[in-house]
This record gives sequence, C-alpha cells and structure tokens, in this order.
Amino acid sequence: MRDLRDDLGTIGRRVLTPVAVLFVVYLVGIFGYKLIGGADHSWLDAFYMTTITLTTTGYREVIDITEHPAAMIFTIVLLLFGATAVVMTGSMITAYVVEGDLTAGFRRRRMQKRIDAMRGHTIVCGAGQTGSAVISELMATERAAVAIESSAERAAVFERQFPGVPVMVGDCTDDEVLTQAGIAYASGVVVCTDDDKVALVTTVLARQMAPKARLVARAADERAAARLRQSGADAAVSPGRIGGMRMASELLRPSVVSFLDQMLRDENRNLRIEEVRVEQGSTLDARQVESLRLHEYGTGLLLLAMRTRDGAYVFNPPASTPVNGGCHLIVMGDPASVARMQEAGER
Repeated sequence: MRDLRDDLGTIGRRVLTPVAVLFVVYLVGIFGYKLIGGADHSWLDAFYMTTITLTTTGYREVIDITEHPAAMIFTIVLLLFGATAVVMTGSMITAYVVEGDLTAGFRRRRMQKRIDAMRGHTIVCGAGQTGSAVISELMATERAAVAIESSAERAAVFERQFPGVPVMVGDCTDDEVLTQAGIAYASGVVVCTDDDKVALVTTVLARQMAPKARLVARAADERAAARLRQSGADAAVSPGRIGGMRMASELLRPSVVSFLDQMLRDENRNLRIEEVRVEQGSTLDARQVESLRLHEYGTGLLLLAMRTRDGAYVFNPPASTPVNGGCHLIVMGDPASVARMQEAGER
C-alpha cells in the first residue's frame, strides 16, 4: 500500500538514519575500548565504558585510560560524536511523536484495515459540500461509505464532521487510490468533484474497475451530464438544475416540499423512500400485494408504487397486483424496516 510505504519512508528518513549513526558510534566505541583494554578486559567492560561515555553518566571507569594519551583522545572524539548522535536521535524521535506523524501512520493503517473489511459500501469521491450531503444521507440510512478527498484541509474538516467514516487523502483519478478504497467490493461510486475533467476520468476509471457498481456523477450542465453517461455513469446529476427545480417547487408546492423536508430531517422516525428489488425465488416472489404483509417488516411501512420487469410503474398498486421476481417495490419507511424487507426480497 502506498500509504504504508510512505510511512515507512518517513520513519527511515527521520528516525532510522540517526539511530543507525548512533549504532555505528556505539560499535566504534565498543571495539575501541576492547582494543585499549586488551585481554585484561572483557567485551562487557568495553560496552560499559562506551555507555557511560556516550550518556556522560560519569560512573567508575573499568578500563583505566589515565596513563594512555591515545585512549584519552579516543574518548574525547567518541564523546563529541556520540553525544551529538544521542541528542540528535532523541530529538528526532521526540519530534516525530509530538508532531503526530507516528500516530497518524498508525491511524491510517487502522483505517485501511477497516476499509479492507468492507463489502457493499459506497465510495464518495470529493468531500466538499456535495460529498458531505451524500455521506450524511448514507449515514442516515445506515450504509457504509468511504470518502476520497484530494485536499488535506477539507479531509480534516470532513473527519471532524463524520468521525465514523474513513476518509482517504488522495487523487480519485488514481487507480491505486480507488483500489485502496475497496472499489472491487463497492456497490456504488458517487463522483462529487466540481471539475468536469476529473469527474470524467474518475467515471471511466471507476467503470472499468467496478463494472457492476452503480455509478453516479456530478455534472456542471447537461452537456457534461451527457458525456458522463456516455463514459459509463448510470446517472449524472446537475446541482444547478436540481436547485432550480427545488426553488420552483418552493414557489408552486410549498406543502409538498415541507412534507419531504420533515420526512428527511425527522430524527425520531428517519423516514425514507427506498426501493426493494424482488429476486427470483425469494420470499416476496410470486405473490400479490395483499399478501406481502408489510407490517411484519416494521410499523408504518408503506407501499407507494411498483416498477414491473418491463420498466412500467404502477402507482398505489391494487391488492391483487402480482409481485414477481425482477420487479422493484417503492416503499416508504424507516431504514431498519426497509432493510428487513430488502433481505426478504433477496432470499
């Protein structure tokens, strides 16, 4: 993994190099004092002399150097170089820990392990205003997500806003970054960058790496949306167009807008309009609407419409409407009730 290699490279540059210098100085001191002491003194005596010299402890000398000028000069040189190496190593390690690099490295590795264990999650490229809104909805509906943000400053803000969501600092047009985000196991990718070129490259790359994932991209206008759909996006959304429709709705149908807002923001009920796919041979297959027994999956679960296998929509389907594999049920309810019904539609 690139992050792991970068962490190890940083450790090598900032910590391992001074430690290696100190180790070499230590070896020079041990061999030097063993040569000075000769056969009358052991390697342990040489190690002891080197230690008290480099740490400037000042305990009793087991190897007498007072009668040997060369040994005294050797000790002076060893003390000068050794003390410098000790101070440099200590300061580097202290700075590395205090600045948080070591902690950040461990945190990134823990985050990568969490991502590696995810299955069926959503990758959100861009942690700006649009990406934050997407993540907020994913969290409200209890869906796992991973965010990718190129700006470290925006990523830090995002982490404080969504502490439970892994956020990677990197380029979403880099296939290695997408691989680290678990795109091979993702069920969806949302491209929220405001740069159409970046969105286009990311869309093409994500479609190649995850052909079965649902891919939704942000587009500045209809021309960009058309290009994104041609490049593999399942859907392209223009915030400007959506904003205009919302403003018109506020003008023409304020009660409807108020109802939808209340439904989305009600923290007590957390209602959502979701779709449930009915698989062949599942619990919901080959039944009628009246026999679905929606109350078994949760109170307040409401069937609004059904999309048949040929793509036609049946709004407020009658009780006798057949429910077969391949159709989609459009229901309104809380995330837990919808999840139970989705499980029934899959098995």
